[in-house]
Amino acid sequence: MKATIFNADETLNLNVIKEILTSFFYSTEIPVTLYDENVISVWTGFSEKKICGYFKKPNADSSLCQNALHFSSAWAQSLGEPYIFVCPSGFVNIAIAILNGQKFAGSVIAGPIAMGNIEESTIRNMFTIHHASTEVLYNTTLFIRNMKIYSPSQVGHLAKLLNAAIMSLYPNTEIYEHINREYREQVEIGEKIFEHKRSNIPLVYPYEKEKELVRQVKKCDESGAQITLKFLVNEILLIEGGNIEVVKARILELCSILSRAAVEGGASLQKIFGINLDLITELNEIQTIPVLNSWTEKITDHFTKNIFSNIYNGDSYLINQAIEHTRANYMNKITLQKMAAYLHVSDSYLSKLFKKETGISFTQYLNEIRISRSKDLLKNTQMSIVDVALFVGYEDQSYFTKVFKQVTSITPKKYQSQKFD
Repeated sequence: MKATIFNADETLNLNVIKEILTSFFYSTEIPVTLYDENVISVWTGFSEKKICGYFKKPNADSSLCQNALHFSSAWAQSLGEPYIFVCPSGFVNIAIAILNGQKFAGSVIAGPIAMGNIEESTIRNMFTIHHASTEVLYNTTLFIRNMKIYSPSQVGHLAKLLNAAIMSLYPNTEIYEHINREYREQVEIGEKIFEHKRSNIPLVYPYEKEKELVRQVKKCDESGAQITLKFLVNEILLIEGGNIEVVKARILELCSILSRAAVEGGASLQKIFGINLDLITELNEIQTIPVLNSWTEKITDHFTKNIFSNIYNGDSYLINQAIEHTRANYMNKITLQKMAAYLHVSDSYLSKLFKKETGISFTQYLNEIRISRSKDLLKNTQMSIVDVALFVGYEDQSYFTKVFKQVTSITPKKYQSQKFD
């Protein structure tokens, strides 16, 4: 079995992490440090390659480095990808958060890395920050002189390499992809708001798009409805991005509109509101925009998959009712018009939807039910063909014979004669 980043008790698997970080160092000669969930160093690989080793550990009054580590680890967690930052000493570092589900479990910091030429002012600042004496100036100067200089592009590739190494220890990386997607969506919303403010363009809710969505749901346009719904949710987040309670109220209103449209489209009222209640409960508990972004994906998926599949796959409330009523009343005078009136829909709509869901017309289905029952009576009772025809709902024996032959390829009389074969 492949070794993973966590032990069975959910602690960091130090052996496997050290192994992958050691491989990263030997490939790049960049030192790496592993930190726990409290951002306390657990293991440092090749500390002799870290210029920090020349300075004493910062005291409680000089904790700039520790603050930078906390900040960079938190940002890496919120991004769901590597975070490249400049430490207080002026060197570049790469931070990658280790996540256990959505929980922060530690981080890996690669660096320090020299990006571009090291200025004299950088060296002076470094000595000031670390309260270092001039005695170590010579050694640190030699160390810096021998450091490999990386370009911004190379640092970016190093970050990708280290990230790939860490991700290889996970059975799947869905949580990182999810967090990264949330972050990018939030950035996109922020950029849109900034652009509207900069351009002095008023933000107006697109009610025409809302009407278009209702039409698409009623017409069973699944792909179109999915695109429009996503657009409307993004517009709500854009317009009301600063007030999460207002955003939640607007999205809830949109859900109500969709529910009504879905019911009018033939979906099951019970199924729609049964699922909606669970989603609404989740919505009420949401406190942040990133989590709300994630929730809107659920509601989009709910209406474009659950509702539409409920309408088209023979499982809609309307067609279920039609089938149940037909099975219970096939012996009575049933017509498409009477069934439509019973269900409070138009006969043309019922005819179209019934054919779409079952693959046959309502009349064909009614005849199949009647002929199936008549076959049972002809084979297992002593009833005459006339009585059987009347019993299953046909008032005319000749018409019954015609339909029976269409369905079974033989006449009722011949079928009845075969019952003792």
